[in-house]
Amino acid sequence: MISIGEGWDDLVAALPGADTPERVYVVGSTDSGKTTLCRYLVDEAATRMRTAYVDCDTGQSRLGPPTTEGMVLYPGTPEPPGRPYLRFVGSTSPGGHFVQMLTGAKRLVEKAAELGAGATIIDSPGLVSGGVGIEFQVQMIDLLRPTRVVALQRGRELERLLANFARHPGIAVHRIPVSPAAVARTATGRRRYREERFASYFADARSQEVLLRGLGLQGRVPDMRNPRGVAGRLVSLNDPENFVLALGIVEELHPRERRVEVFAPPFDPAAVASVRFGSIYLDLGAVPGSMESCRP
Repeated sequence: MISIGEGWDDLVAALPGADTPERVYVVGSTDSGKTTLCRYLVDEAATRMRTAYVDCDTGQSRLGPPTTEGMVLYPGTPEPPGRPYLRFVGSTSPGGHFVQMLTGAKRLVEKAAELGAGATIIDSPGLVSGGVGIEFQVQMIDLLRPTRVVALQRGRELERLLANFARHPGIAVHRIPVSPAAVARTATGRRRYREERFASYFADARSQEVLLRGLGLQGRVPDMRNPRGVAGRLVSLNDPENFVLALGIVEELHPRERRVEVFAPPFDPAAVASVRFGSIYLDLGAVPGSMESCRP
């Protein structure tokens, strides 16, 4: 059950009266209840129109495994939503990956529009504090062009961000207090959630081979002349539009044969158009709390 917060019903009531498709960008700090509000908006809007949910939180992702941004379309009927579209950012935090996050979010919102979404609800990352956080959110909003920005705040902590769009003729700003029901999670709890998501995603994985000849290579591409330290790296196997076909963990890279062995859920190797190398390593057999690691 979702505990409805102050102002939520008023926001829902504003959506069906729009003459053009709505894009709602929900922004707030970590543990401000963004995802719960987004779930409520999606549930309500999907009873009236085709609705897309875009999840931009790569650390606590709901639609795909951590390190990905996702979009799922609710058809506006009792039918269940389709399979999520995923974009691989390559990290569980925005730092050092702003370009990938911005590009991924933009492509997912565009895909929702291509599929005829009447409302698109965007769950933003929790990076909002300091100059870096504000600049990141300004660029996200400017790029995604929402019709509404919904600010969840405990006081006035987002006003410096909102001032950048106060006079924008195409954006309505909604200020909503953080619900008392919002629950703060510890860093340990967040790490445990990521590990559970990774373990679930790779539950049916097996060793598979991808021939790299003719494929695009993206991200932290290893030196093919001396590919040290690649084993354990998380990679994305992408379709021609750079949407994720499957994530994989590198088992061994064979540069001379231009092939890579990955541990991944079943996928069609013939459908792979590019491979993106991420920034984290995964050890699925590690003790709790140490599954993820980053290396120079």
